[in-house]
Amino acid sequence: MTHFPFRLAVFDLDGTLLGPDKEISPANATAIARLRALGCQVILASGRPHFNIMRFHTQLGLSGPVVSGNGALVKVPETDEVWRELLFDLELASSLLDEGQRLGITQIWDAPQGVFGWERTRHFEILEERTKATYEVIGDPRLRFPGESPFKILWIADEAQIAALAQHWQTQLGERTYITITDPEYLEFSHPQVNKATALQVVAERLEIHREEIVFFGDGDNDAELLRWAGLGIAMPHSRPMALAAADTIGPEAPEENAVAAAIEHLLT
Repeated sequence: MTHFPFRLAVFDLDGTLLGPDKEISPANATAIARLRALGCQVILASGRPHFNIMRFHTQLGLSGPVVSGNGALVKVPETDEVWRELLFDLELASSLLDEGQRLGITQIWDAPQGVFGWERTRHFEILEERTKATYEVIGDPRLRFPGESPFKILWIADEAQIAALAQHWQTQLGERTYITITDPEYLEFSHPQVNKATALQVVAERLEIHREEIVFFGDGDNDAELLRWAGLGIAMPHSRPMALAAADTIGPEAPEENAVAAAIEHLLT
């Protein structure tokens, strides 16, 4: 390829840039470095909270905005400048917390003050293991942060229950909230304008980059909007059906931990 047509490459983390061990493989890291050597800026866009994305941002030597919370927050870590912050409606968040407690669901409060668990459960420990982070358990977050809104409410349960709950609440709440399944056991509720595509519109405007100059790599339900919106949306071969349907193209078959490297190699040939 004599000319690389993209000025910005955006990567989801879990299931895309990260392998099953939740780390960046040497092959993927080398592929990212190749893009940067071509003059392409690289940013990360994940459902994870900002602090949990930062170790990968630092590992790759990146600079510039980080998109977290599925697009609820866009922040430049080098300057602490916030380009976007969308908080979830507190009344709706409160009603979901009450319903989650009634159902016995593991609940996570993801807010500007931090990420907190209601109680320690098997699913809570799975979250800590997957994200390689420790979260404080505080009980009802409304008592610790009265009047404060979160970025999102995360419910964690078995895959079948999450699928059923997602369908139910999408019907019940409609456009009042953005509802997405991130991992099969994770159901997230946030501001209705939250998604990675609307966040990247903010980033593109700030960086003065056209939509057609953006390539995005993703695999999940929460990647579908950006896979459709980006100039080129590339889904990993192991992606969820919603992502596969939304993408412009699908990366070549490869081990999950090296799927990004394979997709970049294909893009550059």
